[in-house]
Amino acid sequence: MSRSTEWLRLYLPGLPLATCRECAVHLRQVSEQSRVVLRTDPVFDSRLDQVECIAFAPVHDPEDCRRLCAILLYYAARYYETPGTESDQPRLSDGERELILSAEADLSDFFKSVHAA
Repeated sequence: MSRSTEWLRLYLPGLPLATCRECAVHLRQVSEQSRVVLRTDPVFDSRLDQVECIAFAPVHDPEDCRRLCAILLYYAARYYETPGTESDQPRLSDGERELILSAEADLSDFFKSVHAA
């Protein structure tokens, strides 16, 4: 991923690799690019999941932004019942800020500020 593109990162702790890949494919429907970023820790810990995050390019079209928000909330709400992750929450990051994903999260304000930067 190049530095010239402002990548957003979606953290979904505890989700299986296959589900993260599915999410990345859905994100690619509205974002130019997305990819699963695997953990690179040299020490293996079987209690940790394999995925660090899902990185994707921000969207600029208002309709695509609406669809992106729906995808993010879908994965945060539907799949985020993984055992053993109660202390961690799904979140979205732009490198400077993090937003906890929940039904109450205002993703439109988050994306507006990403575009303004």
